[in-house]
Order: sequence, then C-alpha cells, then structure tokens
Amino acid sequence: MKKGILNKLTIVDYIIIIAVICAIVFAFIHITTDDSDDVKTSSYDSSTMNKIVENYLKLYMEGNIVETTVSGYNASTGESVELHGNITWIDDDKGSNVKVLINSNGKEYLAGLYKDIPNADIYIDTISLESDGNKFNNLTEVTINPENITSLSDLISGIDNNTDYEITTTVSVDELSTIDYQDLSNNLYSHDKRISLKGSNTGLYNQLIITRATSEEINLADNILRNFDGKTSPITIRIYDCSEQDLKTIENNYNVTNIKTF
Repeated sequence: MKKGILNKLTIVDYIIIIAVICAIVFAFIHITTDDSDDVKTSSYDSSTMNKIVENYLKLYMEGNIVETTVSGYNASTGESVELHGNITWIDDDKGSNVKVLINSNGKEYLAGLYKDIPNADIYIDTISLESDGNKFNNLTEVTINPENITSLSDLISGIDNNTDYEITTTVSVDELSTIDYQDLSNNLYSHDKRISLKGSNTGLYNQLIITRATSEEINLADNILRNFDGKTSPITIRIYDCSEQDLKTIENNYNVTNIKTF
C-alpha cells in the first residue's frame, strides 16, 4: 500500500514535500536560536519613516546601542552616499519631521527627508535600525517627581558637572514667545544639530519639550530663555557610565521615584 502511494507521487509532489520539510526545519532553527547573538535590523523609507522613532525607542528603552546604515544624497553636492554609524539622537513631531543624528567615524551627521528637514546633511532614501544586543556600560535611568523651576539651570542644578547624561521632560511655561523658540532652535542647530529642546506643536498651551537633552544643550538653552515660571512633568535622567557618586548626588538633590539599571 505504501509503495503504491509513493508510485503515484509526481515530481511536483516531491518538491512540495521537500519544501514543507525545509520550512519546518528553518522554523525550528529560528525559534531555538538565541536572539541575543543576532543582529536585529529593520529598514525604512519615506512611506514608513513615521515608525522609525517608535521602533528606535523600543531599543533605546532596553539600553541597546543602535547602529544605522543610511542610503541617500549629500545635501551639499547632490551625490549619492551611503553612511554607517551609531544613532546618537533621534526625534520627530508625532511621526513627521524625523531627524536622525548619526556619529560616523567621529563626525556627526544630521539625516532626514528633504521635504521635512531641508537643512539636513544627508537626505534619506532608506535608513535602517541595527542592534546586536550590545548595551551601554553602567547605564542607569532615574525618574524624578515633577518640579517647579524658574530657569532651565534649576532643572540640572542637582547633577554633578562631570556626569554624562541625557534629560527628558516637558515644561509648562508662561512667558516664552514663538521668537524664543525659533531662536532656541537656530542656536541648537548651530551648536550640534541636535534640536533636543523645542516648543510644543499641539497649540493647546505653552510647553517646552525636552527630548534627551545633554548638559551642554540645557546650558545653551538657559542662556537664551533666561528666567520663567515653569512646572515640569516627571523627569527622566539617563546616566551613561554611572558611578555610585553620580547616583548618590542625584538622590540627595531630587525626589527620585525610580532607578533602572540595564
């Protein structure tokens, strides 16, 4: 009986059976492979760029180092270019106006779509997110209760000057104009192309959005915005190569609600 069935199978039937077996074997290998040793890659173009920040932040929240490969055009020469490096900062406006800052061979490049970021260094055709699971050394993230502040210097006054950190929060303010925000944007772009402080685009009330800003950027913005009456949302401070003293200083100066290590 079995021999009769085999005799009735055609070459096409054998090909289908072999294909199914190969698919099962591949699926088994994929499921049992340790993803921590794999490079996870996703790619984006103009039609999917609105998803890149969301997916980047999933890797960022786990403390992963994220690399990228950008294919596009040099904004100055119009020549085709492919650039590989680490993403040092990324931001958008609710899915649009995506800005990606890339460190490649020690130099920073701002990448974006021409229609959104005409002053970028590289206009993106395609861009990837790449992570092999490597994380930053001694990375710690601290969450702090909202604070009343009268200047941006108040925001970082309890952090040691030698600490390497990024800070994220929203500040509701009462006295800043659209000119102040534009002046801030211009100066941040001139400084390091990292527009980590900007006005809210909701139009509901006056808000300063701070997105993974460094101490240099906070100090630069403080010199521009000066004094104001403000109230922050919960504050997140991400500390790179965090020491016990870095953490102790912050705990002594702020109302810390959570400490996350990676």
